[in-house]
Amino acid sequence: MALQLQGHIHPESSFATISQWENVATEFLALQRKGVDTRGGKVANNPKLAQLIARWFSFQLHVETKRFAPQVTTKNVLDFIEDFVNHKVWGLRKEFGAYLPNIDQVKIAYFYSRFDIEPFVLMDDDFVKSLYGTTEHKVTTMRFTTLQNLEKLQKRIEEGTAYDISTFTKQWKPFFKKESNVLAKIEGNLVAAFRSDVKSIVTDGGNKAASMERLAYPGEKDNLCTSLEDCTGDATQLWNEYIINPTKIIKHKQLNRY
Repeated sequence: MALQLQGHIHPESSFATISQWENVATEFLALQRKGVDTRGGKVANNPKLAQLIARWFSFQLHVETKRFAPQVTTKNVLDFIEDFVNHKVWGLRKEFGAYLPNIDQVKIAYFYSRFDIEPFVLMDDDFVKSLYGTTEHKVTTMRFTTLQNLEKLQKRIEEGTAYDISTFTKQWKPFFKKESNVLAKIEGNLVAAFRSDVKSIVTDGGNKAASMERLAYPGEKDNLCTSLEDCTGDATQLWNEYIINPTKIIKHKQLNRY
């Protein structure tokens, strides 16, 4: 299932394993040794360099620079590419291996989030199976939304085209979007559970991807829950986040919160 590609929907073609990213970076480095690079926020006039950038960073360069202007500029993206191929990609295993035991199998991409270009891990079926052993672990969760969006979700469930969504089971702080005045109780198949909100994005394949910068958590536990029996978020006092693929809207109610 491919969703229409918009600024808030990210392409799965941008994701790759660490080994694949290292190969891409090696291609950039080979050009760099010839004096062909993105230093200074400028693209050297070279077909191979242009091809690599178009293949791996086109969304960031042409979509995110428009959506997040003026925070994200062409120079920001080109500077990131320079840092990525020289430094960032070579530290991914050390930086995130403790959170993701299957770090060499997961797929990673970099997108803009909160004034920085951050790594996101794709939570596709392979990711879910490696974490929980199945893609059909039923859970019941809650979601703040609008009546219009709930109707759209119901239609997608009926059509069998429902995309993964963010939900919660425990809440300490009020939800921040005033327009989301509908609280829905939803049943779905678990994708991933987090002790605190993780900042997730939607892909054009209907999957979610989670910010790897938010896999840490106060204390000795990680944010990503491998066991649902111990997945509370009381250390941050916000709300936990369950990514699910919805299969049924059980009930909903409209709230007057403001």
